Amino acid sequence: MKKPFPHILQTPAWGRAKQAAAPMWTPHFFTLARGASDMVRTDTFTDPPPFTAAVLVLERSLGFGQRLHYIPRGPWLDWDSPEAVVSVLSFLKQFARERGALFVRMEPDVYTDEFPYSAVAAAGFRQTPDYIQAKDTVKIDIAKSDDDLLASFHKKHRYNIRLAEKRGLTVRHSTKVRDTAAFYALLGKTEHRHGGALRIHPLSYYEKVLSTLAAEKMARLYLVENEGRIASASMVFTWGDEAIYMFGASDYEFRRDMPNHLREWTSMRDAREEGRHWFDLWGISMRNDPGGGIRRYKLGYSEEFKVMAGTFDWSPRPVSHALFKLANRLRRGAGE
Repeated sequence: MKKPFPHILQTPAWGRAKQAAAPMWTPHFFTLARGASDMVRTDTFTDPPPFTAAVLVLERSLGFGQRLHYIPRGPWLDWDSPEAVVSVLSFLKQFARERGALFVRMEPDVYTDEFPYSAVAAAGFRQTPDYIQAKDTVKIDIAKSDDDLLASFHKKHRYNIRLAEKRGLTVRHSTKVRDTAAFYALLGKTEHRHGGALRIHPLSYYEKVLSTLAAEKMARLYLVENEGRIASASMVFTWGDEAIYMFGASDYEFRRDMPNHLREWTSMRDAREEGRHWFDLWGISMRNDPGGGIRRYKLGYSEEFKVMAGTFDWSPRPVSHALFKLANRLRRGAGE
């Protein structure tokens, strides 16, 4: 199965945003044209995609001349085609060799029941528990009327949306970088509530991501206000047929006003009016959710969640790769 669009994390725009926000990452974007046999480097992207496969490789130095190649939510290809799987994964391995990468890590945008595990294993990629992106998600079908969309939510969520409206909360969206500071202030409060488990980026990271993607109409902030104060905020990515709730935060002081419910409700309707079909809540089983509150909140919009295929590594030097992973585990165990 091949989705109609590559994931936003597999676009040249995300590569530029990631490099601007975190300069240690270098993006390499390749596509395979219809009827062609070789993937070629490009930095352009059109809608709909005029190619049969695409991959964004994010490259980062590990020190001592070693590199990591990371492929978030990709590559994009027809996973039902053994030929396509072999061709694209062979290219990734060859490119890694050329660049001297210690290993390639990919996290395909494919669900467990649709993924060709045997073909990927035959290509030398091994599944690893060291995931980076969310392991599962809820994608809400928003291509329906307000009444039908509301009816698909848990009754408590419907009540909370109406409560937020009744209490006078308002929602605005923004692509202005200066509004990122208010969003970041809430991230800091949310991080504190979770005991540091969120591991948020610096303010400049979110500013660069927003400014880069907003310039291509692929990201915006949602800010929920209560009498002029910011009660809740999120950053939503928009691309192809979906919108993605990527980052969110709230002020605990306003928890009884249910600002998050109104925020998501507004985001979904905006995405629908743009012609999007899906709203991705981006992660149900979260490392930073020991009490399960985030999980319960997101499942209130839809109880049907999907588990992603997983995370897969390939290395031209397996022994060195194994030592690298062991060192990483030891560092994490030491609290680094």
